[in-house]
Amino acid sequence: MPNNIYLEKRAFAGQVARAGESGIVALSYINTDEKPILGGYFVAAAEGVGNCKNVSSATDSILGVAVVIGIHHEFKSGKNLSVMTIPHGSEIWVQMSEDSTLAVGDRVKINGTGPDAGKISHDGSILTHFYVTDVLGDLATIMRREVAV
Repeated sequence: MPNNIYLEKRAFAGQVARAGESGIVALSYINTDEKPILGGYFVAAAEGVGNCKNVSSATDSILGVAVVIGIHHEFKSGKNLSVMTIPHGSEIWVQMSEDSTLAVGDRVKINGTGPDAGKISHDGSILTHFYVTDVLGDLATIMRREVAV
């Protein structure tokens, strides 16, 4: 029987891999999108204070990554969720697009449109200040790059 690569490291999209030195790593937002937001996907600011939505445009203002806490891996419209801002020293497992060739050390780009919107890829349309620290199947841990590149 083949090994399950996800169980080997016990990783899933939206799992905090390491919490850094910052006091607050995740803030609560309300999903005002019609569609659910999935754990491990990047989340965009929505109209109104404290609201968020799925990424749908290369010009969206990115808030962070939807964090999975407990058993909830999907956050329906009108429900709250925690969004990790990925502060100094923190890492989180995020969902990569199926065709992504990201490797350890690569700069993270977010897909801004299409079926992979909110996932990361080597050729996404939204450039970030994060980089890949580990890859496991279609998941990657990312961390804040501390120097301008």
